Amino acid sequence: MNLGFAALGLNPTSSGNTPWIGTGGQFTNEFINSAGEDLVLVIWGVAGSWVNAIQPQVTVSIPANSSQTISFPVGWSGGWAPVFGDSQLNDGQVHDTWGEGTFAPPYSVVDVSREVNMNGRSMSIVTPQCTTDMTTCVFMCQDKSASKCTTGYELVNCASGSQAGAYYGTYDGADSGGCGGMGNSAALQTYFS
Repeated sequence: MNLGFAALGLNPTSSGNTPWIGTGGQFTNEFINSAGEDLVLVIWGVAGSWVNAIQPQVTVSIPANSSQTISFPVGWSGGWAPVFGDSQLNDGQVHDTWGEGTFAPPYSVVDVSREVNMNGRSMSIVTPQCTTDMTTCVFMCQDKSASKCTTGYELVNCASGSQAGAYYGTYDGADSGGCGGMGNSAALQTYFS
């Protein structure tokens, strides 16, 4: 799976300042592999998504038709992506659909982001109140013919109140928001297909 990663993930199995493999956290995410092929889940924190230079917090294999639960500490912010057999890095980042999250009550939020690869594989994230997927509460390039974007993106189909927990706003002139409404704890499911 190397692909040019700086290192494999830290992969802790007990609580701390980074996500850990297993249950017991106030915020958990069951990553479910429905893609029909094995994948490696990659999770990074605020230090950055450039896995060619920064060690990921977690890299764990999820065989086809199985799942892995990860716990997230309160205050964590970062992202995740699947790595398949044909995956590549682009500018040092996993070149596929990303999930992004911040678990900081009362402002916890998750979203699917297609900015890095508009043609990436399908992902959906289900919170207790809200779903973000490839068409709903998703960050996309404003130019739908673009293959990727670092600016000129928008949060699509996520108007506040459009579904319970959906939140739309702007920050520093750019769209922000996603699926919130998680309270002080939440059990999420992320589906790769």
